[in-house]
Amino acid sequence: MGYCIYYLKPVLSLKGFKKKSVIYSISIDKNFRRKHHGENLLKESIKEMRINGISSILLYVNTENFPAIGLYEKMGFKIIKEIKDICGSKETCYEMELRIL
Repeated sequence: MGYCIYYLKPVLSLKGFKKKSVIYSISIDKNFRRKHHGENLLKESIKEMRINGISSILLYVNTENFPAIGLYEKMGFKIIKEIKDICGSKETCYEMELRIL
């Protein structure tokens, strides 16, 4: 029905390493959309990351993907900046972040 792929991104800070995570890809089969499966998948993924000591989660989303942006904002993600060519050639995406610790 869907999946969430993320990876750890250790970041050096004054207090040592912070564990950040980047959601590389999240998707729900089109037959299961608009039934809260995406929200539930994201909630469970965030819960798992919190248990593993992740301090914040980053993701990149196309600026035209309004349903996904709405979901991420509902879950507490904030738009950090616009980035070109990271989601695809000649595409503009938002970098979004959720601080969880």
